[in-house]
Amino acid sequence: MKELSCQFGDGDRLAGIVTRPDAPARRAALVLVSAGLSPKSGPFRLYAELARRLSRDGFLTLRFDLGGIGDSRPEHTNDPLERRTGRDIAAALDYLTAHHELDDIVLGGLCSGAEDSFRAAELDPRVTGVVMIDPFAYKTSGWMWRHLAYRATRRLLRALGIHRPFVRAPAAPSGPKGRRPLVAYKYMDHPESSRILRAVVERRDHVHFVYTGGAREMFNHERQLKAMFPEVEFDGLVTLDHVPHVEHTQLLEEDRRTIVEAIARRLAWAGQPGGVARVRSDRPRGPGGPTQTASR
Repeated sequence: MKELSCQFGDGDRLAGIVTRPDAPARRAALVLVSAGLSPKSGPFRLYAELARRLSRDGFLTLRFDLGGIGDSRPEHTNDPLERRTGRDIAAALDYLTAHHELDDIVLGGLCSGAEDSFRAAELDPRVTGVVMIDPFAYKTSGWMWRHLAYRATRRLLRALGIHRPFVRAPAAPSGPKGRRPLVAYKYMDHPESSRILRAVVERRDHVHFVYTGGAREMFNHERQLKAMFPEVEFDGLVTLDHVPHVEHTQLLEEDRRTIVEAIARRLAWAGQPGGVARVRSDRPRGPGGPTQTASR
């Protein structure tokens, strides 16, 4: 395995790390998109660990900082953040297809990185798969009954002295005299996610969801995914790993390992004969080329 730093985009303003297997066994790549304000290593280095694990399976991985995060310079424009993010992801795909011969490109990330990947997948036919960790979720009738049962069990265990809940510090009040949260993220609404999911599945892309215990307030059972999108025919292309014992940002090494191995298993289709294979090796390369140097 080798790791190389790279720069790409207008004026080489975007910075990333390419993790390359010693002997590539697949013409497949995974692009990991920044999660919130976390740099390209990912929360608690989740992205770095995932890239290095996938290199054992012959995957190429690019993890990079969106503009204004980590080592990437912001794009000075008044365009909405969503549009700027889309351009950054497209630049990452341009870089990969200019430097590597690929049959499959998968986008992925955690939380906001998941949803940014999902939006980009709808617009870019070079993408053949998406991996999303704790993205959007919507309460269903089944969620409500399971949630009520969960709360009743917790209250019973607390009354018996078996369970002692973790007491969080009170949140600072918002407003002129209070501190506002650093990040107030709004998840994608259902009409948008349903439209995108239908579009990418009809294009025969693979979509993999991972929900952790951090999503419990919105997602609490594997059957809920299909209940959220009854109008979409999954056709074996939409898969799910529900790991309720794992925290959202995987502070523990064993939790990160659980997520990494789940994703590695689900990406077995990429770069294999009979895969989606729409990204062709004879695709025209872009003019010029970003720089790539050994990372430290």
